[in-house]
Parts: sequence; C-alpha cells; structure tokens
Amino acid sequence: MLLGLPGLIVERVELDEDRSRVVHVVTDERWAGLCSACGERSTSVKAHTATAPKDLPYGPAAVKMLWHKTRWRCRAEQCPQKTFTDQVPSIAPGARTTTRLRHAVAEAVGENRSVDEVARSHRVSWTTVQRAFTRLCATVLGEPPPTPLLGIDETCFGRPRWRRGEDGRWLLVEPWETGFVDLTGQHGLLGQVDGRTSAAVRSWLSGRSQAWRDTVRSSRSTRPPRTRPRCASCCHRRGSLSTTSVSSWPRTGR
Repeated sequence: MLLGLPGLIVERVELDEDRSRVVHVVTDERWAGLCSACGERSTSVKAHTATAPKDLPYGPAAVKMLWHKTRWRCRAEQCPQKTFTDQVPSIAPGARTTTRLRHAVAEAVGENRSVDEVARSHRVSWTTVQRAFTRLCATVLGEPPPTPLLGIDETCFGRPRWRRGEDGRWLLVEPWETGFVDLTGQHGLLGQVDGRTSAAVRSWLSGRSQAWRDTVRSSRSTRPPRTRPRCASCCHRRGSLSTTSVSSWPRTGR
C-alpha cells in the first residue's frame, strides 16, 4: 500500500552507501505461489531470488526497489510449467520496469517531449522509453489501414551511438529506421520500426493480420538513389531489405 504497487508489500527501507533509499518489497500472500501456467498455488519452495525493477522517481533522491521473491515448483501433474517465480499485476513477467513507469514515459513522449529528455528525467534508458511509446501507439492506433501497394523506406538519421542498457552493458544503437507507407497516397505512413534488417520487416508484417497481408499485392522501395546517405557504400555491402517479396512473408499471424 505504501508504494501503491498491487501485489507488493514494503518490508523495510534502508539507506545505501550513496545515501539513496533502498525499498525492500515482498510479494503479497494473495499472489505468492500462484503458477502462471495453470493457476494452482504451490507450497514447494525451490529457491529465493531478488530483482531490482525500476519505478517512478520519488523526489530528487534516487530510490531503489529490491523485490525479494520466491522460485516455486509446480506440483500439478498436467502443468507444463515445472518451476516459476512470483508474478504481480504491477510488473510484467521478465520486465525490468514497473507497468506504471512504462505508461508514464510513453505518455510523456506523447505530450511532445523528446525520448532522450524523458529517459533522463525518469532515469531509464533511451530504448526503454522508445519501446514503451511504441507499445502505447500500437494499443491506441491498432491495425493500420490495408493497402494493395506497400512501400518500404529505409532512413538513416545519424551516426551509430553507444548507449548503456539497464543491465549496465554498453549497446551499439544504429540510427536506421524502416518505414512502411501506403503508395496509393490514401493513408501515408502506416508504421515504423527500428533497424533496417529483413528481421525487422518480417516482425512488423507478422504483427499484421492475415487479411491485412492478403490485401498487399506489391511492395517496393521508396528511397530514390540520389538521396542515399554518405554511408551508403557501407550500407550497400550490408545489403538492402527493400527487396522483400510478398510471397516470402509469413502467412500466419503471431
């Protein structure tokens, strides 16, 4: 109740060496031991672990949350999930941030704030904010309008940059984006994804329904040769994804 995170209870608060507050939380007994696959409650403890999901900032000083949770054994005979850890509504399975933090940063970008500024103010990585905003857009916008003529456009908007991930490791972020446009001129931009690989294109197409993909009869690149960026010679050696054919698209949605 103190943090307002459903499923979590504050156990104690300590001061770290840098004078920041460390909030130790445990799983509410109403959610502890519930198997995510079959819903049965387990009483067989396998191990104890702790994670540190990030939450909304509390004042000027940093606040660290440490979630002490249990790994359980599922004893249900028909359940395929042999072991599992506690799951609560306020933190998605495997997530390093709380649900309300991801929603807050996505809403902030939607209010015309830059992704980089929102990431700094909420003390999270650039990729965390961008992914949260992408998920929010997908929820609000839903399925883009279908088109018989799909354009696939690659855009380079800067130099490669190194960014520190939430786990502390440095990641190389290449400033390429792939846009999907309606070449009939009726709907304009239909979607946009990071990267310029065929996997990025297939991932976006797999997110469309089978009926949407069946509407597309032709696809082509919309990037004119004269506007190729200065790094085009390097990119040419890597190959272009704009030659993806309609026949090679996945035929079932994910």
